[in-house]
Amino acid sequence: MNKSLITLDGPSGVGKTTVGKRLAKDLNFDFFSSGSLYRALAKFYQSTNKLLFQDFSIEALAPFRCKIDDLVISESDLYTTYINEKSSEIAQLSEVRGVVFNILHSICNESQRGFVIEGRDMGSVVFPNAKLKLYLDASEQVRSLRRGKQSNNQESVDDIKKRDERDKNRVNSPLVVPEGALIIQTDLLSIDEILELIKEKLELL
Repeated sequence: MNKSLITLDGPSGVGKTTVGKRLAKDLNFDFFSSGSLYRALAKFYQSTNKLLFQDFSIEALAPFRCKIDDLVISESDLYTTYINEKSSEIAQLSEVRGVVFNILHSICNESQRGFVIEGRDMGSVVFPNAKLKLYLDASEQVRSLRRGKQSNNQESVDDIKKRDERDKNRVNSPLVVPEGALIIQTDLLSIDEILELIKEKLELL
């Protein structure tokens, strides 16, 4: 892979997407949230009551839009309580993770620039040889508030705890700190401060 690759991992609501988009913009890299794929599959299941499909195509990365068989799914479709729960549930399935793994590598290989990609196992499983691996974390209370501001999505502290438990204890690709990752606790840091820490690390590589 002849390009710079940065992975961003961490639990729900920690700020991965916000940080990832800003970082990619500053570095003139492409950005993608792997969770969009799981959410799209959850939306496909909600609409068709099935996970198996014949065709999957990415029509746009930002804002995200894809087509699964005959169903077109936009980013605005992906942030509901149902999608939150179902995407976390199907992410535990090895066959689903295998499909997402292949799609992510295809997306990354098609990029002509550097790439910033966020998720739960980007640096640990999907791209273990990334140039820089980051792991963001924050308290459950802070993450619940942040999720509440995302597309008017409401997730209580209990919802966050349940999702964390599923993500960290699933058999396939559990949420862990990737080996060699820079860990950033984001509770008291602004986006600019987080980006400064990341760029300082990049200068040392």
